[in-house]
Amino acid sequence: MSDEAWSPSDLPAVSYIRVASSEVDDAARAAERQRAQIALAAEHMGLRMAEEFADVGYSGVSMDRPGLRRLLDHVTAQRVGYCVVATSDRLSEDPEDAADIDEALSDALVAIVVAADHIGPTAP
Repeated sequence: MSDEAWSPSDLPAVSYIRVASSEVDDAARAAERQRAQIALAAEHMGLRMAEEFADVGYSGVSMDRPGLRRLLDHVTAQRVGYCVVATSDRLSEDPEDAADIDEALSDALVAIVVAADHIGPTAP
């Protein structure tokens, strides 16, 4: 595949999960709910999921999250078509940071997919 003849649907997708709670049981349940939403949306859209990035116990008002940094590094180093998140606030709860993340993903030609927009706010 040449650099000019590709579309996002030809490329693998990645997911990002963020759970603010550091309480082990709550965090595990919240992460699994997000994972289920993402999987359902990916299946619905026919996406090939390749990698998951996660931050557990991190607030969405800070950009200082190791999983987020790995995600942004990954999409600049490898071609990715989509970044799937359960809800838009998982990437960031701060509007300015959300715009920066959106710009970084756009610059890497990665489309953000919000699972809740494709399957509703909760997984079955």
